[in-house]
Amino acid sequence: MKFLHLISNWKLTGPVDPAVRLARSLLELGADSRVAVGRPAPGKGPIDDLVRARGLEPIAELRLPKHRRLFLNRADVRYLSRMLEADPVDVLHAHLDNAHGVAARARRALARALELARPVRRPLVVRSLYDDAAPARSLRHRWLYGRESDGVFVFGEGVRRAVLERFRLPEGRVVKLEGSVDAERFRPRAPGEDLRERLGIPRDAVVVGVVARVQRRRRFDVLLEAVRRVMAERPEVRLLVLGRGTHARELAHEGARKLGILERVVLPGYVGGDDYPLALACFDLKVFLVPGTDGTCRAVREAMATGVPVVASRRGLLPEIVRDGLDGLVVEDEPEPLARAIAALAGDADLRRRMGESARRRAVEDFSPRRQAEAVLEACRRWLDETR
Repeated sequence: MKFLHLISNWKLTGPVDPAVRLARSLLELGADSRVAVGRPAPGKGPIDDLVRARGLEPIAELRLPKHRRLFLNRADVRYLSRMLEADPVDVLHAHLDNAHGVAARARRALARALELARPVRRPLVVRSLYDDAAPARSLRHRWLYGRESDGVFVFGEGVRRAVLERFRLPEGRVVKLEGSVDAERFRPRAPGEDLRERLGIPRDAVVVGVVARVQRRRRFDVLLEAVRRVMAERPEVRLLVLGRGTHARELAHEGARKLGILERVVLPGYVGGDDYPLALACFDLKVFLVPGTDGTCRAVREAMATGVPVVASRRGLLPEIVRDGLDGLVVEDEPEPLARAIAALAGDADLRRRMGESARRRAVEDFSPRRQAEAVLEACRRWLDETR
């Protein structure tokens, strides 16, 4: 089966990494899997290196802006339709909204150009929806999901039901996937195989970890107040925040200083590359309150693969990802219940170990990239059979 993945973003953010990982996993299963990613200008794009690192060659001729741009989109549609005429594919897989529109219009343009010349091989248009809620039932979305999608992949059961109902789709047209994680890169590590020494964190500290952009909507005020309450009873607790943001100094540094806990909060900013898995290995438990641009909560799955139990809120897909009482604790994102959950894990090493082992097993068994790619292949084969 031949796939062309369209990822309309040139920044390494949100669903870009999961989309490229899926393209690679499909290639490993024997599919012909190619990728076109967004680029701010003609020529090499900022995330081309990521695509090549996964053993794929990015298609450089498409611009694929994140947001709709009339003239750029028209040029992309023209080029893509000609490309599909010369080199047909089975599946056009759109991973973001603007890519979805470009794929749908290119398929229509291809059909119009060839309908009088010869029979046209009509590719599927499928969409991966990484959001934690169904799209609004706007005129555009009714067209994209109701008329121009042969199938939709989502990452939560609630989202699946909402898409089916909102766009009146047949049951089999919307398939729930699990988000994937590289369980080799993110794995439990022995003491010392982490960044504690470099970050100045005592070996006997209990580290509460956070991975998120430091933004007001991520409820850092609630997190800091909950951690302050725990620190008042447990002097060994430290907070490690991996992330940066426009308001990082105001929300994190000044927020911690005002609460009198700054000396026990570690703020290295963004940590990437090979250091990132080692930074996650510093965590004894992870807190995640508000999903960001990736509604599938990749950072939670990475922590779980590392063997770290998670304290999660009830927002978005989090209650479906973290099994309350097994892989961590799911609570309301208010200071008191959050503080109780953090204190319960911070004060019980055996509980952290049991939940961390459960989280690791779930990541290995359920969040496998191969398993995700197999589900995509199975669904696309079925949709191709139905359309033909």
